[in-house]
Amino acid sequence: MRKKFLAAVTVILMVSFLMGGEILGAEVFPNKPLELIVPYSAGGSTDVMCRTLVARMAPFLNGQPIIVVNKPGAGTVAASKYVLEGRNDGHTLYSTSTSSMMIAPVVNKGGYSWKDFIGISQVMWGADAFWVRTDFEGNTIEKFIEYAKQNPGKIKYATPGVGTVNQLGMEGFAAVKGIAIKHIPTQGDAGAIAAIIGGHVAAASGNAISYQPHADAGKVKCLAQFGGVRDKSFLPNIPTFKEMGIDVVADLWRWIVVPKGVAPERVKILAEAFQKALQYKETLSLLEKIQCPVSYIPPEGYTQVMNDSEGRIMPLIKLAKLDK
Repeated sequence: MRKKFLAAVTVILMVSFLMGGEILGAEVFPNKPLELIVPYSAGGSTDVMCRTLVARMAPFLNGQPIIVVNKPGAGTVAASKYVLEGRNDGHTLYSTSTSSMMIAPVVNKGGYSWKDFIGISQVMWGADAFWVRTDFEGNTIEKFIEYAKQNPGKIKYATPGVGTVNQLGMEGFAAVKGIAIKHIPTQGDAGAIAAIIGGHVAAASGNAISYQPHADAGKVKCLAQFGGVRDKSFLPNIPTFKEMGIDVVADLWRWIVVPKGVAPERVKILAEAFQKALQYKETLSLLEKIQCPVSYIPPEGYTQVMNDSEGRIMPLIKLAKLDK
């Protein structure tokens, strides 16, 4: 009898293993390491934020780690399409933003939209800023505009890529002020910083996380913020374009999403895990150290945030003629 009992238990365990963790109808999720796709190169602000956020999340996810996978290319379209290629079992997450969700689908003809994804958690809300080399002649807003008007098309500026909120902000600024500047897309913040520090461009658009160390070293200078309100935590003395009377607003949010098709119960597990992570004191402390303005919003707020963002971003895309 004992041998029969042990044999039966063995069969049940083997079937459970082969079925990916289902025991008597009770599904275990996640049942393997998860991937968090980042559409930029390693070392940039998004990459650093994601690695910091997920480093301590395994206890909230059945002991499974989240592995950050960098997939730069095609102005974030490559990563977006990778996530949408049938990876809807809940083990593939995507770190998306205003750039990859609102701008890239239009500018880079991505063929997808925010409606193809399910929101898990908003992580942060902030804005990028406008930086110039300190040794550049146009190192104030007034001087920059004057130099650009006298030298149309000669000022080069770097961004993390085509179809990013960085490009949108810069081209929106140029359109409003009637100047022509040349966009030099790179692979992520790291590439843009290398371009401006190396003297290959005069200006760049990026965030305080990546650029402030170089500003502290006296190599770059921040001229303006692209957000609707001033970031008083990290750039308290830098005005927004709106404050200077220049009607350009390009806010930056970052959401963790999954592709449509992920089962609701799995979405719930993921959402609860990220909520716990964004309430964990040690993680919050580390995010603060890298100057990440945490702004948690649960899945229920996803549609509202996307609709509001679309209403602000699309007119700016048309103004800058990036939809051509």
